[in-house]
Amino acid sequence: MGGMRESQSTVAHPFGAFTSAFTFRRLAPVVILGVVTWAVLIALFGGSAALDAIASANGRWLLAALVVHYASFGVRGHRWRRLLDMAGYRLGYWHATSLLIAGWFVSALLPARAGDLLRVGVLRLENPRRAAVPVGVSLGSIVSERALDILAILMLGAGFGWAVLQMQAPNWLIVSYAAALALLAGLAVAVLAAPTLVDWLRTWSQRLAWQKLLNFVQQAVSSLRLLAKRPRTAVLALMESFLIWLSDALVLWFVILSLDGNLPFSHAAFAALTVDVLAAAPLTPGGVGQIDAAYVALFALTPMAGAGFNVGAAVLLVRFITYWSFLLFSGAVAAFAGFGEVIRRLHNQGATPFTGVDADSSLAAHPSSDISS
Repeated sequence: MGGMRESQSTVAHPFGAFTSAFTFRRLAPVVILGVVTWAVLIALFGGSAALDAIASANGRWLLAALVVHYASFGVRGHRWRRLLDMAGYRLGYWHATSLLIAGWFVSALLPARAGDLLRVGVLRLENPRRAAVPVGVSLGSIVSERALDILAILMLGAGFGWAVLQMQAPNWLIVSYAAALALLAGLAVAVLAAPTLVDWLRTWSQRLAWQKLLNFVQQAVSSLRLLAKRPRTAVLALMESFLIWLSDALVLWFVILSLDGNLPFSHAAFAALTVDVLAAAPLTPGGVGQIDAAYVALFALTPMAGAGFNVGAAVLLVRFITYWSFLLFSGAVAAFAGFGEVIRRLHNQGATPFTGVDADSSLAAHPSSDISS
């Protein structure tokens, strides 16, 4: 594949192109923000007491949390592969999963989920092993991921929230869930209305650029509508989404247990899933600081039973497992898989994932056909 060719230079120096794409200037703000966040949490929750709690945490529970979190990305890769296969583009499991992990790495360092653009850009590159995936199809698969994620988080979070708080949820929490529900409903309305709207917009102008833009929109919407046409695939993808987000609940619960906290799983699940709702639109790269603050706020709603339980230590351990350790792991996966070379090529060519889009590509084309996006 164009971005994954095992050239001698890439194999010999797998980190060369990758480190050139992510300079210290880009990494420094995330590291500084992370250090400040850690310092504030440690100071707020007893200083040395928080550090002592971390040092005395049960390693077995922490290892279980680490395994669960990392394994969830295997499920994410399988789900994305399923969505692309539904649109007629078959990716190998390793390629799909490693690309998804590389996208997470980029999003963890850059704002606005920039890693999704990396995924789109890699799939549209020429590849002798598979057909290039049109931008509309790959973008549609990612939007489908987001829709499934929001639906799973809302269903699970609302269920656990009712069990924990019943009618005592604070207004800011209700507004957060309502906003996520409105976003999901708006997406559904847009997908349903898009075909009629696109046909109407076509009458505005016959310019080639305008028609190609509408073809691209139509292609992306058609990719999203595939879930409604394939109910079995949609149900399986939703079940995988439940597993993915329940893993977040398990990670938090295992961390609490490692610190001798006594909290029912339903409470831990409600806290973890509500943080996921609040972090749906990260304001900082990787949600650094934002997610930590959300955890602290949620812990305030779920009083902890357990002598000496330290909230700051719990938040730091969860974020170390789910962000900082995975940042190193995902960076290594992205580098060894060759995605650094892809980033370098796109940067040198001044390309974006939307450069050279052939919006006339057929959504239903078989992956063995000669397609270029």
